[in-house]
Amino acid sequence: MEDDLPIQPSLTTRIAWLDPPDMVELETRVIAGNWRGVARAYTSPDKLRRAAKSVQEWCHQPEGQAEINAGTDNGTGWMRLRFYPVDLAGHVVCHVDLAAEEIGRRPDSVRRLSLEMRSEVGLIERYARHLETIAESLGEEAVLLGLHE
Repeated sequence: MEDDLPIQPSLTTRIAWLDPPDMVELETRVIAGNWRGVARAYTSPDKLRRAAKSVQEWCHQPEGQAEINAGTDNGTGWMRLRFYPVDLAGHVVCHVDLAAEEIGRRPDSVRRLSLEMRSEVGLIERYARHLETIAESLGEEAVLLGLHE
């Protein structure tokens, strides 16, 4: 059946709301295996641009980790993407942490998702370049493709 076909893991980030010149609301969607999540988080275009450039630089020498962070993990919406190698062969992952806005203003009602998505340095660099473009043009979306397990 067609429903049994594996879906390629992916992460999509787009601007959901814009308050020029210094505030954007990012929407990040992730699909990995049977897991799916979406969260919205606020940041500035300048902070997004700096984080995207930092990830691009990390891609040229992927040691340690690089991070993109938007919002705050306090029930209002949060997105954190950490990129790091997982072995000596140079395989890399994107560790995704999402927290969606709380329902009914109860702290325990915050929806959270944390997962690791395998990818490749070239795909991560392309995603970071697209994020930089989003920060400059305040439009479009950036997609990071993952690898099947």
